[in-house]
Amino acid sequence: MGGIKDSTYLDVQKALARRFSPLDGWQFSWSPAGSAQPEGLLSRRVAGRTERVLVNVKMTPSVPAGAVEALEAAASASNADRAVLVVPGGAAVPEVPEGVDVLEMGNWQIVGGRIAWAKNIERSAFLEEERARRGLA
Repeated sequence: MGGIKDSTYLDVQKALARRFSPLDGWQFSWSPAGSAQPEGLLSRRVAGRTERVLVNVKMTPSVPAGAVEALEAAASASNADRAVLVVPGGAAVPEVPEGVDVLEMGNWQIVGGRIAWAKNIERSAFLEEERARRGLA
């Protein structure tokens, strides 16, 4: 993986860690399934039983219905307890069946149909305010 992908996947792992805390025993591993976006697997052992959560990442402004169906099928085929679809904040996600959770990443947002890092959005707004204040806008 290159620089931007590494950074994005670190953001994905941070978002997942907020919901599936390592302090609660959750362990995360990437397991590419041949698609452009890798899938991940969260697992933990509780009371002699292993809980498994299949993770899929879709960094697109709108998630196709087929992606949700494929994730649901993969979760049932691999005997996962749940499935999580990770998307940027504001992404258009179709109707999600029971057993599939959608996790929106707050640090990546959809702005004008494109994916933007939230820090860039804040900086852009600040720069526009400064330009207007100085009469340069």
